[in-house]
Amino acid sequence: MRAPTLYNLHLLRVIAALSVVYFHTTSTAGLGLRWDVGSRGVDVFFVISGFIIAYIGTVKPEQFFRRRLIRVVPFYWAATLCVFAMVAAAPRLFRSATSNVPHLVASLLFVPHLAPNGETMPTLLLGWSLNFEVFFYLLFALALRISPKWSPAICVGWIVAFVLAIHGAATENTLLTFYARPIVLEFCYGIGVFYLFRWCTAHAPRLARHTVLKWLLLFVLVGSFVALNVLERYYRDAIPRYLIAGIPSFFIVISALLLERIYGLETNNRLIHLLGESSYIIYLVHPYVVFTVLRVVVKDAGSYSPPALCVLIVGLLAFTSAIAIGIHVWFEKPVMAFLRARLSSPA
Repeated sequence: MRAPTLYNLHLLRVIAALSVVYFHTTSTAGLGLRWDVGSRGVDVFFVISGFIIAYIGTVKPEQFFRRRLIRVVPFYWAATLCVFAMVAAAPRLFRSATSNVPHLVASLLFVPHLAPNGETMPTLLLGWSLNFEVFFYLLFALALRISPKWSPAICVGWIVAFVLAIHGAATENTLLTFYARPIVLEFCYGIGVFYLFRWCTAHAPRLARHTVLKWLLLFVLVGSFVALNVLERYYRDAIPRYLIAGIPSFFIVISALLLERIYGLETNNRLIHLLGESSYIIYLVHPYVVFTVLRVVVKDAGSYSPPALCVLIVGLLAFTSAIAIGIHVWFEKPVMAFLRARLSSPA
């Protein structure tokens, strides 16, 4: 059985990925602009991941962990090895990456490891979020072994219990404290989206008769996006991230899904679909694309006029997207097809 396509998820992935690109472009490491928001796109990704893993895992539990590894490992390993090679050849060009071999091995295995600079950061800059992703995949795979039907609820229980236990124990173990960061609760929010979405799907004909619900969902979707960015800008250090970003992300994902499933408001567009499929690559490679352009090609961007800065930012978003699409079409997609044909047996 194959889960039906949810087109609005592709749009959310695109928005989440490009918002992180915008954040790094405008941050102090980039253009140093005041409205440096967008980093909470990661939180939207985590909620989407929690939903889609529960959505697909309960429909097609066989070979779950193998299929997820085929999805995330090939490009991540390739990109990590490329960055390692470049750091080894020209270390002065990189501010935080290291060519330390034990650190590389830990990065490839998705194991949090202290880099020589004292930060728990893998060789590939944004690979930190994949450490959480693979941790979640592993927990969900174990839950599937116990009960495919109840695996989402089991996984939520394990994550909450783990976070509470590690924080209660006040341990300083790098591995445990990393995985117990409250941001992992956003996967639980995604599983909450799954259960709410499933209930609404079962009652879709009755819900569709209420037009006011459609306008309420649109209001929630737009309002949650606004709240996500405003709260990030003004309260990022005052309120825990799993609340200030996780809760708006929950409402963004559930409202987008219900607008499609109940009212047929979907973004079935080829370009959005392609960008959504490439969003994983956009997210992982964009720091190297953006900072290379800003430090090598455009060195005096700080003196640009506001209109010129807008053109530069849009250009960087488009350039990063084009590179990611090329990598997806000519590398990631063929490699995944090759591995699926040889490593995945028929259900």
